[in-house]
Amino acid sequence: MSGTMNKSKDKATFFQQVHVWPLSSSINYEGWLSNFQTTEDKHIAECILDFFTYFPSAMVDKMLRNTVGQAGYYLSQRFPNWRHSDFMNRCYYSFIPGEHPHPTDSGHIFVRKLRDVIGISEDRIIDYAELHTLLLNSKEPLPVLLVDDFIGTGNQCVKAWSVTMQASSGKTLEMISKQGGHAFAYVSLIANKSGYQRIANSCSALQLCSAHVLGVEYNLFNKECLCWQSDEDLYTKGTELILRKSKEIGVPDNAGANELDARGFGMQGLALAFEHGAPDAIPGFFYFCDHDWIPLIKKRYKR
Repeated sequence: MSGTMNKSKDKATFFQQVHVWPLSSSINYEGWLSNFQTTEDKHIAECILDFFTYFPSAMVDKMLRNTVGQAGYYLSQRFPNWRHSDFMNRCYYSFIPGEHPHPTDSGHIFVRKLRDVIGISEDRIIDYAELHTLLLNSKEPLPVLLVDDFIGTGNQCVKAWSVTMQASSGKTLEMISKQGGHAFAYVSLIANKSGYQRIANSCSALQLCSAHVLGVEYNLFNKECLCWQSDEDLYTKGTELILRKSKEIGVPDNAGANELDARGFGMQGLALAFEHGAPDAIPGFFYFCDHDWIPLIKKRYKR
């Protein structure tokens, strides 16, 4: 066990030294590991830390460029005269709003990245609330990319695409898209496979482009998760540790019903974070913060 512990800590230290991981003020692996007292708990925590994936800003920017480029294959099929320069002067960009729309939604971060990283002009970036009007007033089909960092349960996308109606027109985005022959692609860096499939099944006219699609092997609460190395005993003890520690510090276990949940929202059980933030899909014990518990990463949440 001690070999595994030293290996995981050495890896974390190396990642910080080469700036793959940020300084300890942003990702505090030593502080987080100090939450675990027994030898067995420390060993399991080391396994979880070793499995945890962090995406620094440079990697996020690279994935964004690649997935936007990937959407070009779809757009070239919809528009026979499509050229690479059309990303700049023909395509429009927007985002899927959160369950409860807020200025801090990750979509706002990513449309800014479109401007700052890819060089998309601000007049091609449209707020979701204004997107319906733009499409209804267009006399020709338009290419539109919706950008985000993470697709979790898929609830937000299905709601924004096929449920929410614009007050003035009484139409959903899906209706408007089909009526005008517009071409939509939803571009994300990471997608949970269950959410990805839900969107694919419920939003057939929406093309999905993701850099990585994560299956059950990335869910800590699935025995097939890579973290547990096909060791059923480690899986049992590992999930017990997560739930036990979550209960001790006051993180609720409501079968994924909460944004702050012991199993992650929607019981997604993922172990990942971006430099700009972490999705609600990760268990709360990674980021819960009080005087008795040191979080691994910083994340805003409601108690």
